[in-house]
Amino acid sequence: MCGRKENGRHEDFASFNNFNKDNMLMDLPLGGQLYAWYQGDGRSMSRLDKFLLSEDWRLTWPNCVQMAQIRGLLDHCAIMLYVDEVNWGPRPMCMLKCWSDILGYTQFVCEQRKSFQVNGWGGYVVKEKFKLIKSTIKLWHSNHVRNLPGRTSSINDSITLLNCKGENDLVSEGDIEELRRLTCDMHSLSCVHTSICYQESRLQWLKEGDVNPKVVR
Repeated sequence: MCGRKENGRHEDFASFNNFNKDNMLMDLPLGGQLYAWYQGDGRSMSRLDKFLLSEDWRLTWPNCVQMAQIRGLLDHCAIMLYVDEVNWGPRPMCMLKCWSDILGYTQFVCEQRKSFQVNGWGGYVVKEKFKLIKSTIKLWHSNHVRNLPGRTSSINDSITLLNCKGENDLVSEGDIEELRRLTCDMHSLSCVHTSICYQESRLQWLKEGDVNPKVVR
C-alpha cells in the first residue's frame, strides 16, 4: 500500500505488501487521481482501493488500466478497470418491432437482400449482407418512421379541417374518402408510435434495473 499520512508507519501495511509479493499480485498504475481515499482533514490520503491482478490476467489482457473516478462528497474514489483494444466483433443490429407492421417492409428487405452480390465463404457473405442491409434499413427508417409526433399532428389538423367543413357544408365523396384515408393513416402512425415507446420503455427498464414497484409508492 502507498499513501501520504502524517506520522504514518510503514509497518502498518508491510504485511499486506508482503502478501501481494508472495502471491505475485500486481497493482497497476492508477490514472485519473494519485490516491483513491481522502481524509476529511485534507492531510491524509491513500491508494486504499485498487485492483490486484495475477500474472495470468496480465498476459491475457495486457492493455488493462485502472482509473480513479471523481469522488465528489465521498471519501473514496470509484476505481474502474478498462481493457483497451479489445475486438468484441460486429455490433448487433437493433430492430424495432413496428417495422414488420409497416406496409412494404418485408418486401423491401427481401429485395435488398437479393440485390447485394457478395462473394466468399458462407459466414462472410451473411455478415457482409447484414452490414449492407443495416445501412439501407437506416435510410428506410428515416423515410417511414421519422418525426411520428409531427406527422400525427399534421394529419390531425387535416382531419379537423374536414370535420369543420362537414359541420358547415355538404362534403363531397372525395372529402369522405380523404377523411377515411387520413383516419387510417392516423391509426397506423399511432400504433407505430405506441410500439416504439413500449419497446424503449422495456430497454430503459433493462438498462436501469427493477426498482421494486411493490415497495415504492
